[in-house]
Amino acid sequence: MSQPKFAPVFIMIAATLWAVDALFRTQLTYTIPSTYIVMIEHFIGFLILSPFLIRYRKDIMNLKKHDWMILLVMTIVSSVLGTVLFTEALGRSFAEFDFVTPILLQKLQPLFVVALSALILKEHISMKFIILALLALFGSYLISFGFSPVSLQFAGKELVFIFAIGAAASWGTGTILSKHALKHIPFPALAGLRMLLAVPIAYIFSLFLGQVFNPMTIGGGEWWRFFVIAGITGGALAIYLYYKGLQKTPAKVSTFAELMFPVVSIFIAITPLNPYGEAQILSFANILGIVLLVGSVLMISFIQSEK
Repeated sequence: MSQPKFAPVFIMIAATLWAVDALFRTQLTYTIPSTYIVMIEHFIGFLILSPFLIRYRKDIMNLKKHDWMILLVMTIVSSVLGTVLFTEALGRSFAEFDFVTPILLQKLQPLFVVALSALILKEHISMKFIILALLALFGSYLISFGFSPVSLQFAGKELVFIFAIGAAASWGTGTILSKHALKHIPFPALAGLRMLLAVPIAYIFSLFLGQVFNPMTIGGGEWWRFFVIAGITGGALAIYLYYKGLQKTPAKVSTFAELMFPVVSIFIAITPLNPYGEAQILSFANILGIVLLVGSVLMISFIQSEK
């Protein structure tokens, strides 16, 4: 099989790994604060990617002050804030027995990417995008709350919804900033620098949020989960496979390949693989929400790829 034809398979594997990441990350939230999970996984990721920092040291040394500012903001918003919010959403969704919501709401990222592109890059937003975006948001509501009215409170399902949406917005912002940064530095070096910068930033977040934890109490069962999420499911391997596939894959094909993320996530949720102890039962409203969310984001992706 030729490389271009095989390329989408790399994207499918990466999307599958990102879905499986939640299994290991959820287990860590039971005993470790979210900021420390983010700090430790990025430190391990830095150790894995550090050879690239040596290899591309000349590119790093040539970065201008403006490039460093963008890299710093990208790390704060995407690497730390986005991951902390997502980890918090996973941890708090356990009480609601809702594995689907924090995972599938990450499919909203393209909405924020397009909206920020219009705000920052002055790109035109069509009425078709606005309608699809509203459908996607309505779908996300049905996934989270069904047909029930929402309570205006920062607790329960509402807080899980807010954290999950916040993570999607943060990662969408990171996508815009990454596009700028990649013009000045190779991807492996950019990933390594983000991992390095995220460690002290995550620690500052822990101080700000008052989260205290002694890493020396981490056991062997938790350490191997850290190595899995940092090196395989959410870190180096998944990102490497994704970009390797993306180089040879047309945008429309990659959009379908990335559907492995929601498919695997739903499979995990509705089977005994669910990390919350038993299979989650999806209501008709939940299923309708999944169809609306995934379908709308697919169409938005097609519109963007045509541009």
